[in-house]
Parts: sequence; structure tokens; C-alpha cells
Amino acid sequence: MANIDALTAAHRFGLGARLGELVTIAPDPATWLNAQLTDVSSNLDNFNLLSSVEAVTLFFDFQSAKRAELNASTSLSFATASSTKKTDRERFVQFVRDINDIKRTEQMVIHSFDSKAVVASAASSTSKAQAVKTSKEILQEMYNALLQDVSVRTLHATVTPASFRERLVRFWSDHFSVDFNKNQLTIPTAITMEREAIRPHVTGKFYDMLVAVESHQAMLIYLDNWTSVGPNSWAGQQYGLGLNENLARETLELHTLGVGGGYSQEDIIEYAKAITGWTMGNPNFNEDVLGAFVYQPLFHEPGTRTIMGKSYPDTGLDQALSALQDFVRHPSTAKHIARKLAYHFHSDAPPQSLIDQLAQVFTDTDGDLLQVSLALVSAPEMWGGQFLKLRNSEEFILAAFRAFDLKDLTAEQIFNAFQLMGQVPFTAGSPAGWPDDEASWASSSTIAGRLNLSVLIGNLIENVPLPPDYASDLFGTNLSDNSFQILSGAFTKAQGYALMLMTPELQRR
Repeated sequence: MANIDALTAAHRFGLGARLGELVTIAPDPATWLNAQLTDVSSNLDNFNLLSSVEAVTLFFDFQSAKRAELNASTSLSFATASSTKKTDRERFVQFVRDINDIKRTEQMVIHSFDSKAVVASAASSTSKAQAVKTSKEILQEMYNALLQDVSVRTLHATVTPASFRERLVRFWSDHFSVDFNKNQLTIPTAITMEREAIRPHVTGKFYDMLVAVESHQAMLIYLDNWTSVGPNSWAGQQYGLGLNENLARETLELHTLGVGGGYSQEDIIEYAKAITGWTMGNPNFNEDVLGAFVYQPLFHEPGTRTIMGKSYPDTGLDQALSALQDFVRHPSTAKHIARKLAYHFHSDAPPQSLIDQLAQVFTDTDGDLLQVSLALVSAPEMWGGQFLKLRNSEEFILAAFRAFDLKDLTAEQIFNAFQLMGQVPFTAGSPAGWPDDEASWASSSTIAGRLNLSVLIGNLIENVPLPPDYASDLFGTNLSDNSFQILSGAFTKAQGYALMLMTPELQRR
């Protein structure tokens, strides 16, 4: 039987043990974890998934097709009467409105769309040979890209031997939460941020990850900064558009200092002005770099900004970058990040000693996430054989998939599992991300969903050891006598495998 430290490494730090994995971990669990931080990449570059630039371009293709269809359906007399050329101001204002006002095709809304139909039509909807695509076909292509991305992300987590690193990816991705349900532009872009801004920096400097996230198209779109315009900028004066504080507020409140971190509403406004001009190429500005991040001086609010008592001269892009660096180095940020890490990896009531230790390492290393992660592994508070954290729905799915090596599932099956469990990736519904407390994942409906999914999975399993023996391999000395007896008394193997997924040993980490 595997020792308790191997179980801790696989289940508390990682995403759950795979068959036979505990034997590999047992000789030196800490070294097994540390190697994932230094010797393994998080990148998913070999799967031919849409880049953020390609995703944004796909949306503008959809918008153009939609507009062409609307124009074609308009009567000739009406079209003739309304064909007067618009001014630049009217074009830009209408463009901004279009982003938020074009409604999705009702049957394609993610909470109810037919994922099977999307998968079945993937080949035709992505065919380069098709001369002209309708807006519906492009919208379907956008959803298909999302579906495939969720599938690749999930299957990678299912088979990776570096599940601790993959858990860190999910922690930071949720810390910088975006939701693809915001509008049509976030459908293909939201999930690209994790691949492009989180994974490359998961063991790098927090500042580098922060800049990559705050300047990423998905975040700029989700929190409305890409159309935020300084009132006194050239664009503000020409078009009468104004400031949006969303990204500035969440940068301070969620991403860095945290609630009560020492900033004021005035600081939020000042930082919002500093990041005006953080946008992306679009059909009205910088079309030559369509979909890419750009700093647009014509949007930028001129002048020196004073944030938390410090003045930042108007140096263009560097004005906000300098402020971000100071946010990272503020003591409140170290405490905020340390508290979230301890809460996520230890329990809903982590010891203050663990929080203090992580915060100190964050401060001493200028936000070096490799060193912070290594400190988490070396903290004695993390090693005690107690599994105090209830897995959320995605963690439960991944632990189940890993336990039974479910690497041959279709994109449709994977997506349906997340829908059944009520935690489709990148749909947290809030910039604060998914809840990370037990009460949020212990409702009767959530437990019922887990049971239903367990039954479905149990019926898929064949050619593996009997349930009691299988559970002994996955949970080692942590498998209780009660759980062993329940699994031994199952009427069928399928029932036994389903019951195994519902044991406390798998439900908790």
C-alpha cells in the first residue's frame, strides 16, 4: 500500500491518482511534485487550437456576415433611403454598439446548444474550401472551437503525469476568471487566455503573468477595457465615448491587492485612466493588426496619474505597467495571493502560519511563482494525511477521468459531463471566479449530479481490477474499512465503480 505522503501528493496537490501512479510517487513525493515545477511545460502548443488573434478575426468575420445578411434582407427602397455615408464618429459608435447588441442565435446559447450537432458539423463548418460562410455557420465554428479547446484541456489533465502543475494552471486561470458567456466576442476568445497568458507563466514571475493577462484580448473584452476611452483623449473628444472602470477595479480588488488592500475608488478611476488605450486591432482602428493587442495613444487619457499616493507620469503604455509593478510589490498583494493559495490547496480554514510563510516568500522573491509553489510543497502544514477540501465539480470530473484513464472520450461526452455537473469551464459568471468553499459544492443537487455521472462512468468501465482492488490501488492506506466493505458488497462491477467515485476518498482532496 502507498504511504500517506504519496496520497497527499496525488490528491491534495495533484488532480487525483491514476492506476499505479502511487507506486511511482511513494519513494519521494516532494521530489515528484517539485520536478513538475522545474522539468515540465504547461503549454498546449501541439494541438492546433485557435489563437486569440484567430478567434477575434473569426468573430469579425461573423459580424461582417451578419451585417451583410441584414443588409441583403432590407428592402431596396429602404436601403436606398438609408445609404447615406456615415461619418467616422457614427461608424465607430455603431461599431461599439454592435459588439454588445448583436444577439446570439438563440439555439446556440451555450447552456442549451446541441453539442452533438456542433461536433458532427465540425468538418463542414471549418472547411477552407467553402467560398462564403453564413453568420450561422461562423457562429457554429466559434462554438466548435470552444468545444474542442475544452476537450483538449480536459484530456490533457486526464493523462498528464504532472497533475500538480495542471492544478496550478487551473488555480491561476480561475484567479483571473473570464466568462465566454458575456457576448459573442468572448465565445472563441475566453479560453485562449489560459493557453497564452497563464500556462507560459505558471512558474514564472507573477508580474509577467499579470501583464500578459491584463493585456490579453479575452480580459480586455470581458471587462470592457478595449472600448474604454479617456474623456480628454483624441478619441474621447471626437466620439464622445468615455471611461470604463471594470478592468481597473478587478485588477486591484481581485487580481492584486484584494478587498481592503488599501486602495480607494479614486485610485480605481486613476488606474482606469492609465489603461485607456489598452485595446486590440479592430475594423475601425489598427485593422492591420486585427485581433492583436495594441496600445492606442488616441484612446489614452493624457496626464499624470496619482494612484495610492504615487504619481505616474504620462509615459504611454509604461504608465500602467509601472503601476502594475507597484501593485505586485504591495504587501497586500502578497497576503491576498498567499491566502488564496492556502485556501485552495489546504482547506477552507488554512493555518495562518501557512499563509504567512507563502506571503513572505512571495515578497522576498518579488512574486516568483516557482519559489512560492516550492514553498507550498515544503510547508509542513500541507503534509499530515488529512484531506480537508471537498473537490469542486470540475475537480471531481478530472479525478474520475484520471482514476479510470478516460482518455478516449469524445468532445461531446466531455462537454456534457461538465454541463451535467454545472461547472462548464470558463462560465463562472463573475470576475471573482468559481467559489472555493465546501458549502458551494455540497448541495443536494450537486451531489445528485455526481452520483448520476458516477453511474454513467461505471457503465463505461471494463477490463480493470475489481472495485475493491481498484480502490486500494488509487487510495492506498487512506481507503477506509467502511469504503472497502461497501465496494466489496456491490451487486455489479459497474455499481462498484460508481460507488468508488462517491467514496469520501475520491470526493475529498
